Amino acid sequence: MLDIIGYVALGLFLLVVPGFLFSLVLYPKLESLDFWARVGVSLGLGALLLIYVGLFVARPELRMLQFAPFAGVTLALCVALAILAYVRGGAEVVVAYTRAAVRSLRKSTTGEPEKKSQEPPRQGGGMD
Repeated sequence: MLDIIGYVALGLFLLVVPGFLFSLVLYPKLESLDFWARVGVSLGLGALLLIYVGLFVARPELRMLQFAPFAGVTLALCVALAILAYVRGGAEVVVAYTRAAVRSLRKSTTGEPEKKSQEPPRQGGGMD
């Protein structure tokens, strides 16, 4: 049972991380996409990138359609996308999401009620 959970977690990791990094390359500003729109875009882009990686690895002359080469190419793609995202300024999105997660975790452990944001809610899907 644990091996199935491990495979599912690894598959989600391989699907979400490249897509999230690619979304940071395409939409590097925090205001470009809200959190849920970025999650959806990350899943779609991750599936797209994994299809292309699979097509690259499965070429007949390479004969490398196994997990290790597939994960290696995906890791190299993630490193390249992370560098591009950093250069384009996508690190601010990661920092903002990390700070929000830490704040949420602290509030849930201390039992403090959440304060309402002074900022008005955003309209639309965030694809300005």
